[in-house]
Order: sequence, then C-alpha cells, then structure tokens
Amino acid sequence: MKNARVLLVVVCAIAATFLVSSFAARTRAQASAAQQQVLDMQKKFQDLTVAADAEGVAALMTDDAIFVHGNGAAQSKSEFVGAIKAGQMAFSSYDLKDPKVVTFNGGAIVSGLVDLAFKSPPGATGPPRVLHMRGSSVWLSTSSGLKLALDQDTTLSGPPAGAPPAPASH
Repeated sequence: MKNARVLLVVVCAIAATFLVSSFAARTRAQASAAQQQVLDMQKKFQDLTVAADAEGVAALMTDDAIFVHGNGAAQSKSEFVGAIKAGQMAFSSYDLKDPKVVTFNGGAIVSGLVDLAFKSPPGATGPPRVLHMRGSSVWLSTSSGLKLALDQDTTLSGPPAGAPPAPASH
C-alpha cells in the first residue's frame, strides 16, 4: 500500500511537471508569435513609407497617432501622411536593426537602431543623407488589428559602435 502511494505521488509529480512545462512552452510560442506579428507590421510600415504609399501608411495608424522625429519635431497622423504625399518624406531606405519587442496587454513596443536614408535630390552627386537613430514604436491592438499609435526617434551622432553602415542606395 505504501509503495502504491509513493508511485501515485511520483506519477502525479511527473504529470504536473509535464503540464507546467507544456503550458510554459505554449506561452513562449504565443509570445514569440505576437512579437513576430508586430515586427511584421513594423516592417510593413517601413516598406510603405519608403514606397511613399501614403494611403497604406495611414491605414496602419491610429487616428490620433503621433510622430516625434529625431530633431524633436512632432507630427500628427495627417501631418505625417501629408508630408509623404507632398514628397517631403522621400526615403530610399528605412532599416531597423537589433529590434527588441516588449508586449503588453493591448499591444507592443518595438525598439531598435534605425538607419533612415533620404532620396537624393535630382542632380545630386553625393551620397544620400542618412540618419542614425534609436527608435521606438508603440503598436496597439484594435478591432481591426495592430495600429501604430506613437513613433519616436532620437538621432545618434553617428552609426552605433559595431553597427554595419547603412546600405548604399541607387
């Protein structure tokens, strides 16, 4: 009888360990999927911005989205989208390096190193202007999916130590 109780306790302990580790693995997989989803949205936003697709960019943003640029200037959604339409935000590349994602109930924050290259004006012979920044974007879960609510960048004096140079654009 005593051996049966010990065996029962051991079997229950093994089953509990299996259930806890299974739950932990599922939770990690869900967190990883959520992080990948927000990184995919961030990439989509960057690609649409480079393509100057103002309507596509606008569709990814909350109505009250705020952009704080590296120079401290702030823009509303309509101002940001208007600048894209007017060609004031003409980028040749928008690259996020070493991204970090922090999820929270209701959304996520993406942070990392950003290299932003402007398109050279017609007739320019030099390389495009490239800004090196540390940026953060806040994405909120809405009934229509993830939406960008805040994008804030801080300009760095040059490429971060050990960071590869921004790709040359043609």
